[in-house]
Amino acid sequence: MNSLFLIIVGILVVGFFATFVFSTQSTPTSYADSIFESCYDDDECTIDMMYQLSQNNSTQTVLLTIDDLVDLYVDADFYCHPAAHHLGEFLYGYVGRNLEMASDISDYRCASGIMHGLVENTIQIENMLDGTPIESVDIRESCKTIGDALGDDAKKECIHGMGHSLIKIYDYDTTQALERCNEFDTWNEVYMCNGGLFMQNIAKYAENRQGDFDESDLYYPCNQIDGTKNAEAATLCHRYQANYFLIQTDYILQNAYSLCSGIEDQRYIGICYKGVAAHLTKDNFDVLDNTQLMCLSTPPQYQEQCVIGAIESLTRFVSDEKASEFCNRLDGDLQKTCQNRMNSLIDSRYD
Repeated sequence: MNSLFLIIVGILVVGFFATFVFSTQSTPTSYADSIFESCYDDDECTIDMMYQLSQNNSTQTVLLTIDDLVDLYVDADFYCHPAAHHLGEFLYGYVGRNLEMASDISDYRCASGIMHGLVENTIQIENMLDGTPIESVDIRESCKTIGDALGDDAKKECIHGMGHSLIKIYDYDTTQALERCNEFDTWNEVYMCNGGLFMQNIAKYAENRQGDFDESDLYYPCNQIDGTKNAEAATLCHRYQANYFLIQTDYILQNAYSLCSGIEDQRYIGICYKGVAAHLTKDNFDVLDNTQLMCLSTPPQYQEQCVIGAIESLTRFVSDEKASEFCNRLDGDLQKTCQNRMNSLIDSRYD
């Protein structure tokens, strides 16, 4: 159990939010600059400083500091989604599970990292603090609250975060977590939940080489998903399995692509190419020469998938300006594909 989760539980147990919501401090002050200067992308450092800050300052100051930190992450030269995730987890504990209040500073920045983090530990906390059996936890109610406050686009990102929570509570058993995702109401909601659980699965592997993987079968667990009944789940599994292939090949592009080409069900080969491109674009950040070279060196039949993966990362994690510049570097159908995907991502943002 990680230290951040223990902090969240500790805040909830002692009723921390109730202590400070009535603070008399009239003018909130942001401490984001000093925290960012001290910690940069060190998540444990950031959360430790946020915890200390929250002991002696008003709720308004804490929320303003979190909001400003995300702005600093957006402008920094690192992949800010995980950092925002951790801030969202902290925020969930700080506001005493009041998702409506927390949603006031949850938006699309850092690929909706705050939103994802807000619900990442919901099931574990309800199970631990309230004593609710895992199988009885209502995984839909929290995101309905978010949807009512911010709309359907925010609700979808909330459901993605619930996917993170599900696979954690089921100890990285993808089969059990997938079954729970099927409780959501629509295809799109199930899809977002599946994306969260597979993203968390590869994040666990990247962190400490755990998660639901099999060293003797690089294509597990994706090759165990029924592609007819759960085509969307299989699609997302292969999208994130691409990150696993990159780790196994020391991030050598063509070697990772070779593993993609070895996927037995050929419907998912292009999805894997897209996943490789999306992940490496996050590493390149604003070095568009590298991203462009990557896609141009991709086999022609998969160049469109590479462009889609790249523009998704650029739009979500870098900036609209860099995303637009990347599209303008391309020609013909590739440029059109790039611009269409970029525009759809921008249109789906919420405040």
